[in-house]
Amino acid sequence: MRTILAGALGALIMATPSTARAEAVPKLLQDWTALNGLCRGGSGDDPRTRAACDRRDAIDRRLAAAGWCYGQPGDFGAQRTWQPCSAEAAQVGTGTPQGAARRALLDAARGPAEAGRGQPVQFVVRALNRDGPWAFLFARMQRPDGRTLGRTADDLASDDYAALLRQDGAGWRVVDFAVGPTDVAWEGWGRRHGAPASVFVVR
Repeated sequence: MRTILAGALGALIMATPSTARAEAVPKLLQDWTALNGLCRGGSGDDPRTRAACDRRDAIDRRLAAAGWCYGQPGDFGAQRTWQPCSAEAAQVGTGTPQGAARRALLDAARGPAEAGRGQPVQFVVRALNRDGPWAFLFARMQRPDGRTLGRTADDLASDDYAALLRQDGAGWRVVDFAVGPTDVAWEGWGRRHGAPASVFVVR
């Protein structure tokens, strides 16, 4: 019996780092943001406020175990955001989506680009970045056969398309977009929606 217990305890200890690393970071970030709003915006005398703060603090510990830090030394106030503590952690839930994750993001972003157009739109991706529950797409729009989209005088100023997306329990949704912009239309989106600056990098 003692041997079995020792083996089980050893297996639990060995599993702890990988379990923490496997945490669904985007979902944790989403939950933390919601609970932080309830904690900071609620009444200190309300038990629900205290419960929200306690749940938020528990998520703090889980994010820390997954290699995420709340801000960097020298940050203050609104500058503090959750971000990977190291390059290794940055690979968990962040970066350039591939495969099924990439297709899901492009499909979610397609709605505003096709709205009122009466034809499907294909993206030639210039930038597709993800940082936690946030994603940003900058692409050129074209028809599925590669031809350019038809334009009218009051339609597109360009074939460019930009979209900011956020992941929630139902999947990805567009929170801001620009169809046919001629400038950096997404300037200010980060401040407006609370998205990290790293997601808007276009090389």
